[in-house]
Amino acid sequence: MTPEMQKYIELLESQLGYAEKAGAYTKFGNWYGKNVEFDADYSSAPWCDMYLSWAAHKLGYEDWIGQFAWTVSHAEWFKEQGAWGHKPKPGAFVFYDWSGSNSIDKIDHVGIVTRVEGDTIFTIEGNIDGGVAKRKERDTSKVVGYGYPERIKSRLDEEAARQLREAQKKANDQAALRPGPGTDVGALQPSGTELLTSLIPRSEIEEPAQAPETGSSPAKKEPQAAPSPAPTAPKVATGPVTGPVTGSVTGPVLGTTAAESPKQQKKAKHAKPATADTTAATAEPLPTHADASSTGPMPAISSPTLVGSALVAALALLAVAKTRRLRTATATAGATAPRPTANRRRRR
Repeated sequence: MTPEMQKYIELLESQLGYAEKAGAYTKFGNWYGKNVEFDADYSSAPWCDMYLSWAAHKLGYEDWIGQFAWTVSHAEWFKEQGAWGHKPKPGAFVFYDWSGSNSIDKIDHVGIVTRVEGDTIFTIEGNIDGGVAKRKERDTSKVVGYGYPERIKSRLDEEAARQLREAQKKANDQAALRPGPGTDVGALQPSGTELLTSLIPRSEIEEPAQAPETGSSPAKKEPQAAPSPAPTAPKVATGPVTGPVTGSVTGPVLGTTAAESPKQQKKAKHAKPATADTTAATAEPLPTHADASSTGPMPAISSPTLVGSALVAALALLAVAKTRRLRTATATAGATAPRPTANRRRRR
């Protein structure tokens, strides 16, 4: 007998001697009517099986002992659970038919076996001998069969263990699919030499025309150095560009300070403020040049903002240059086209 079944029998023993009250009322029937069937009539109904159901509920054993008031249904439930047989053993539920028919449909009474000696079984039964919970000693001549709660419990435990193993296996499989420590799956890792300009499509950028430098040797381009943090805020030319697009600007160079040497300064493109309106720049003539030094220093900005401002300024200058070339081409075509000769007579 398992420890759980032993505990169950001890609870039943604690109720030995209980007798039904007036009108056949019992606390076992009253509990069953309020918690299982929700019917007050069970408080005065035959209570041999409700006695066993009450104890199972008290210990939380309902799943493998059952909750029944009618002995026929209880015996059929054991049979459906694969826990029905004809061999007495301690902890088995014993079902009787006083007529000796051995038919489940004619079962009259139920108890629980506590001990077996040969053909004699020792039991605990409720609602016997005038409505009392008592120990009984019986032969097996009136027994229809036995229900084995421990078989049901063993099967439920195996199913629970199998489900637990499956859940653990599933969790382990999912953990194996996760990236290990230090692995950044799906993140883009650009190389250290990849520049921001390599991410811009080359086909969309037109390099502005560069004015030739004076002298016999061709102009050499200074290597561009990575911007270094400066103690003071960088200055940017705020005035509009003067003259044709030649690759030079007036005023301080973008991203440099007066303390930097000429070699460290970048060759500036036609930088415009970050708020430049490219639509207005292509539709209207350029205003008169203003001195950038009169505008005062610009507030400090971070490197990403500085790069964004430079890109916007470069795109604006490219748009201005393209518009001017289109205007120049149109004006040249209009000047060279032959004018028609007036050969029509005036009407009188």
